[in-house]
Amino acid sequence: MPSVAANESRNDDPELILLASLLDVAPFVALLKALNGLSDTASIVITKAGIRVEVEYKRALQATAYLANSLFESFVYNPSSESNDTEEEIDEGDTSTEIEINLSILNEALSIYGSGGGFWKRKERNDPDQQEDEDEVRGPLDRFFGRKTAVTSLRMSYIGDGHPLRLILAERAEGPTTVCQIHTLVPERRMGLPFDDEEKIVKIIMRSSWLRDTLAEIDTSCDYVTIICNPPQKVARHGKGPSSRANDSFFRIDAKTSKGGVEIDFPNDREVLEHFECGQSLKFHYSFDFVHKMIRALAVSVKVSIRIDRADDVDGV
Repeated sequence: MPSVAANESRNDDPELILLASLLDVAPFVALLKALNGLSDTASIVITKAGIRVEVEYKRALQATAYLANSLFESFVYNPSSESNDTEEEIDEGDTSTEIEINLSILNEALSIYGSGGGFWKRKERNDPDQQEDEDEVRGPLDRFFGRKTAVTSLRMSYIGDGHPLRLILAERAEGPTTVCQIHTLVPERRMGLPFDDEEKIVKIIMRSSWLRDTLAEIDTSCDYVTIICNPPQKVARHGKGPSSRANDSFFRIDAKTSKGGVEIDFPNDREVLEHFECGQSLKFHYSFDFVHKMIRALAVSVKVSIRIDRADDVDGV
């Protein structure tokens, strides 16, 4: 559908709040998979910088999938001052438009020609027919995918309050085209989760696959999971000379159930923890029901950043 999107983008409707096109919906579908199972509805927040899809789970967990405007073949956002949509000022001073839609219907529509726009073919080494030019890379998510034999293109538009989110999907410009119109709702106010650097007490960056495999080992009957962080300890030397730091710091995940327990340590080594920031020995307990929901997001990511803040004697991760 590239030619269709290109032709329509040259005739932008000035009344449209959003007009965006993707040559391949696979990155979009991959991000939305991380939100599956958390909520039936999702808030779509449109800004000049891109699109955010936000969901909440039991008013205690918030997940966000973000598509930067650089991932789109074309991206035009014209906020309307006459619209009754929820509009607010974000940090960059830009206006945002927010709508709420059914997340399951959005996933089904984007996957109408298959899971994420065709199947993926692994790139073979030393195959001149499969060599890709770096200039062809369209966005940061492309590094997760190989060459594609078929893709689903998308043109997405939104007029404003009371109108549906309109999707046009096709595998080929000369092939069949599917038009989906998803009913939009007035968005509910989302909970605020502020993160202040002055309140940060733990920050860890590591491979997503290691944390995902750890959480997958914990039985779902577990009620709470314990996160323990131990910083490097100072060791006093006899006589003159500065004190040294013993390499005994670690990040630990501990879970116990009636069937047994799981305790896994990640040592503070650059080959294991890319970044480990912790000022004192700390222990936190979190509901495993919430922590287990992170597995879907970890499955579609390469690295994970774990940050814990303290605010009014309540810790949040």
